[in-house]
Order: sequence, then structure tokens, then C-alpha cells
Amino acid sequence: MKLAKLGLGCWAFGEDWYWGAQSHSNSVKTIQAALRGGIRHFDTARSYSNGRSEQITGQQLKNSRDDVTIATKTTWLPAESVEKYINISLKRLCTDRIDILYIHWPKPGVDFRPMMEALEKIRSSGRIKYIGVSNFSIRDMELIQGAGNIDYYQTGYSFIWRFPEREIIPYCIENRIKIVSYSSLAQGILTDNFNISKGFPLDDPRNKLAFFYDDSRQHVEFFLDAFRRIALSAELKMSQLALYWSLTRSWMDTVLVGSRNRNQIEENMAALNILPDPEIISEITALSDDLFSNMPIRNNIFNHDPAGRI
Repeated sequence: MKLAKLGLGCWAFGEDWYWGAQSHSNSVKTIQAALRGGIRHFDTARSYSNGRSEQITGQQLKNSRDDVTIATKTTWLPAESVEKYINISLKRLCTDRIDILYIHWPKPGVDFRPMMEALEKIRSSGRIKYIGVSNFSIRDMELIQGAGNIDYYQTGYSFIWRFPEREIIPYCIENRIKIVSYSSLAQGILTDNFNISKGFPLDDPRNKLAFFYDDSRQHVEFFLDAFRRIALSAELKMSQLALYWSLTRSWMDTVLVGSRNRNQIEENMAALNILPDPEIISEITALSDDLFSNMPIRNNIFNHDPAGRI
């Protein structure tokens, strides 16, 4: 079976308000371990750790630049400011080109066409190769398609969160837009280390994820208990089995997985080398189908207002 590519999500690198403290040493070791393991897609954003994530990622990849894909993101910018901030990202990333530049979140009431036109102008200069959007609705995409071409779509997706299958993924397939998933382990929920009865520490922002809402928690708890038993019976890590499931989606281009240290990325990369029994895949797919049919519909795992902060 042909697997999608596995990429490293670099959001946690630096001192980010969402993820908290992260040692520079662990960030470096994570990126280097990813390179040794064959990962060639690295994803960051201008806002992550106020630019530190871009800096760390770029510094570690500059000696492998021709062999890797570097993706970064920016939220809405006025057209006259686009080139300035793209050049800042290029400098932080220690490169003369960005392989994928995403517009990070839509913003209600804002016309993105001038920004898209500015990005296309920069693309024509060679400083951007591909343009993508993240978390946009179909209507958002249709409004800017005339101003430029969307090559990639990045969305939250995992076998515990499949809402993009309803409309977004069919639209991307029809329009030949490549799909990249983020939060592919549901920000740590799909790992052996997570216990839903204990949850995350009280001050952890992940406690606000949609999985823990009153109308969802009971369904998620049942799902995780069953998934844990299945992974245990198959003698596989929950994270590896969850990633493998996403990697086998025929329409998936790249599955991003966040990792904060060398052990985590090495465990996650092992998903590329497992070969679960087809009955196990059928069993967890049926489990996911049941959860998908019972979860209230939401736009993203943050239940996030696009005009907000993330």
C-alpha cells in the first residue's frame, strides 16, 4: 500500500504561548532525528513562538535545503505588507525560497484577493513555489481562486477528527488541491501517554479542544478506551496505529506530526514501517465511523472563531 508522506510539525519549537517551554536542544535533536529518519517535509509558521520556530527550523535545515520541503504560514496581510513579511520569513528560514506558503486562517469580512495577488507576484519571482490555505471554507477558497491558484490545503485531520471528509476533502480532490493534515495525533490525545480521565494539566490550553466539550467527551472516552485495547492486542503504539491509518488515506499528500524530542519523533516515524493486520484497520475504521456519526459538527478541533488568535 502506498503511504502518504510523513512531515514534522514545528509549532512547539521555541517558547510558544500554546505549548509552553521547549528547550533549544530538544528542538535541534528532533529536527536532526527527523532528517536521519527520512522526513523531508517541515512545517512552521510566522506566528509560532514569535518567529523562533521559523529560525530554529531554518537553521537546522540550511545544510539540507535542496532535499527538503519547507512550509510556513501567515495570517491575513494587507497587499502592501506581504512582500515585507515574506522576506522576514525567508531570512528567518535561512533560505531564498519558501516551498509552500499558506494563508493560515480566514478572517470574516476581509477580502483576501489583494493578498493572493501579492503572493502570486512573489511566486513569479521564485521566492514562493506553492501557495496554500489552512482552515478555509469552500466559499473562502472560491472567493480567492480568481486572484491566484491554491496548490495545498492544510486541515486538522485524524481518525478521531474526520469532519473535512464531508465537504473540504471532496472539493480539494475535485480541484486537484493537495491535502496536508495537522493535529494528526489530535495534539497528543491519540498516544499511549494520554489518559482522558486525568486529562491535561489544568493550565494546558488543550483542555479547551472540542474533544472535551460536554456533548463530545463521553463519545471520545468510549472511543479512546476501545482504541487502546485494539492497539494493545496488536502490540502496537496507539500513535503509530493512528498515524498509519491517516497515512493510508489515498487522497492524503502529507501527514504532519508534532514532536518535541528525539524519542517522540523516532516513535512516530516507526509508523512508516508497521504493517497492521487488515482486520485491525477495519476494526479501528469502524470505531472511527461510529465516533464520526455521533460527534457534533464543528469547523475545527479548536472550535475556533477565524477572527481569533490561533
